Amino acid sequence: MRKSRILRIIVSLAFALQMMVGVGMPVYSGTTGIISGTVTDSETGEKLAGVNIIVEGTNLTTVTDSKGYYVITNVPPGDYTVVANLVGYSDSLAEQVSVLMDVTTTTDFAMQMAVEEEEEVVVAAKRPMIQPDVVPTMYVVNSEQEKNILGSPSSRYQAPSIVQTQPGVVLDTGGYPHIRGGRVNQISYMLDGIPITEPVTNGFGTNLMTLGMDKMEVFTGGYRPEYGNAISGVFNQVVKTGRSAPGGRLEMAGGSTAYSCVFPEMGGVTNSGLEYYVGAYLQRSDIEDMDYVNADNMDAIGKFSYPVSDKGVLTFLTAAGKGEYAYGSTHTQTYSPAGFSNVAVTPDLLTQSYVLNAFTYNHTINSASFFTVRPYYFKNQWKLDALSDDVGYWWDAASATTGLLFDYTNQVNDKHLIKFGGQWMKSNNRYWAIVPAYGDYEYTADTDTTQTALFIQDQMKVTPKLSVEAGLRYDRMKYDKVVNADTAESQVSPRFGMSYALDSKTNLRASWGRMIQFVYTQAVERNYVNPDWNNWMGLGNADLRPERATQWDVGWERQVSKDTAVSVTPFYRKFSNMLQVRSLDPTDPEGYPQTFDNLGKGVSKGIEFLVRKRMSDNWSGWLSYTLASAKAQASNDRQTVTTNKMNYVDWDQRHTLVGVLNFTKGKWAYSVMGEYGSGLRYELLSDPTPNSRKVGSHFTLNLNVSREITGGWLPQGTMNLSIANVFNTHAVLDRDWNGDPSAYVPPRFVALSFTRQF
Repeated sequence: MRKSRILRIIVSLAFALQMMVGVGMPVYSGTTGIISGTVTDSETGEKLAGVNIIVEGTNLTTVTDSKGYYVITNVPPGDYTVVANLVGYSDSLAEQVSVLMDVTTTTDFAMQMAVEEEEEVVVAAKRPMIQPDVVPTMYVVNSEQEKNILGSPSSRYQAPSIVQTQPGVVLDTGGYPHIRGGRVNQISYMLDGIPITEPVTNGFGTNLMTLGMDKMEVFTGGYRPEYGNAISGVFNQVVKTGRSAPGGRLEMAGGSTAYSCVFPEMGGVTNSGLEYYVGAYLQRSDIEDMDYVNADNMDAIGKFSYPVSDKGVLTFLTAAGKGEYAYGSTHTQTYSPAGFSNVAVTPDLLTQSYVLNAFTYNHTINSASFFTVRPYYFKNQWKLDALSDDVGYWWDAASATTGLLFDYTNQVNDKHLIKFGGQWMKSNNRYWAIVPAYGDYEYTADTDTTQTALFIQDQMKVTPKLSVEAGLRYDRMKYDKVVNADTAESQVSPRFGMSYALDSKTNLRASWGRMIQFVYTQAVERNYVNPDWNNWMGLGNADLRPERATQWDVGWERQVSKDTAVSVTPFYRKFSNMLQVRSLDPTDPEGYPQTFDNLGKGVSKGIEFLVRKRMSDNWSGWLSYTLASAKAQASNDRQTVTTNKMNYVDWDQRHTLVGVLNFTKGKWAYSVMGEYGSGLRYELLSDPTPNSRKVGSHFTLNLNVSREITGGWLPQGTMNLSIANVFNTHAVLDRDWNGDPSAYVPPRFVALSFTRQF
């Protein structure tokens, strides 16, 4: 096999590993939200003091001050009914008050005087769709909406299928998300605020499953300084609780391409106050038109919360899983610490596994302040056993992380919400790779890391209409190398944002921020078994600066009817210090040996557009559109930079449109999802300009039909028919250097499932 071909395989597989294992370095956030507002007399507008504010279903209460202002911090994510009670007035309540992590939900009350000798009247407030206090660009998808977009077997109950329905997100040909032009490994992913990433490749170490998801928070820009070490975007999966998912549920599904799954979950609250949720997901499927031909996934999750005192709650989150992805090629030889050994004919296989254990102690000091402490342990490992002639590569890697997160939040008054905190994270990392076709090409990359961070932010209510946020974050990463001297990198990241409510239904937003991300350890140091490979391959660099991105965006959002809202967000992002490779031979800019360096630059710009309609008159849905342009000196970090010219990146797609429409009547529910892309970039060997060509557009339509079963030969439950790619389009998503198709839209997939509720 020629060296040039093997080099391309090495580069392709290394980059595929980053996409396969996941996205992003860790970010850190709180775990609860805030409800605040003002209570007035509906006739006079007078601010009412001494009003009792109660969050139903919890022990969270407070009383309004002399200005009619109240605040309840430390509220677990979920939908609540909030009641305002005052002698002489009718109770006023706000239903479906949605609380998100690290978001202040404003809920105002206008109370009516009670009429004597008449039965008390309860006034229900309709929840507004616009939240003027939310400055970051954030979109939310919940578990019910996820059921409406079930598609092909490679995307069912997976994070990319959720986030692709939101503005600012473009999927590449492998089905992995890019936010506002950033690379796939520049996105941070969290599970209930806990980072689930590994620093070896900047990839997250789970199976991408959305098991136990209550809501998915998607930050595409303007995220606060409590979120760090990420320069593209943030995904945070909020896990269900016993209160949000009571009872038992069992889903069983089967479909074409040998798809099958079992999905049990159960939740509730015991008499002692223990709140619990447990779930599991087992899936097997054959895959068409992708690198691997079948996949097996097994995941489990549990969340348990117990009030250890009137003001303290202890939560334990545990998750574990394993995934196996088989390729179409086979091998008869494998590798181990003992060396090469012969085996029976075995498919080339990628395996990965993970385990997460995290404790959260949440202590309420008073209704306006609380602190959170979160120790956790996260371990993941992954292995590629693919010594066939087609692939010819083997690696074994793992990362074990012990971390501690803490933060303190204080709603000082109705003008200032102060939050500060930090994190400490120590990771033991290993990576071992060998390419037999290169003879003795074998190396390890075992750099350990210790990361620390501090942040502070102030959310200011300058006027009743103007909100301003300002914050600062400090990050430090220490690299503990095997051969070279240890090094440390640090960076300060400022953030600023503001919002202005033109009226009760219209809001303007703007944000600016400088984000950083530390480079992954595999780029920092490589130790070859045969040191001569340093003279030919190279690549390790013991002193790399963090990657940077400076982003601006503005936003306009308006509630155009009682159940429909529109948002428009233009954005601009500039990347610098991006990880690239360069040749150590000045006479051959693309030759070997090479090393990593902070040479790359990039820029992206565009507009995010979203229309949301909540359920009314049996209809709901949303329409997401992204107009974007993304350029860089190189698409991935394994490409050399030889010019200051910007070229389109591989995932550049000018127009991306996703529409979801749901209709429910009686026992029937219908959901249609349409997805359109104007075409991704590719290049030919003969092209003088990288990615100067674009594949054709594609359009797919998914259909989900469900019916509630209440009697007959089937037990009580819900039957669902899911058809992905209804018209079985076979559009090309990518082409290779010769112009031949290399990726397609997945073919039609039909699945039938039955869900039993206990």
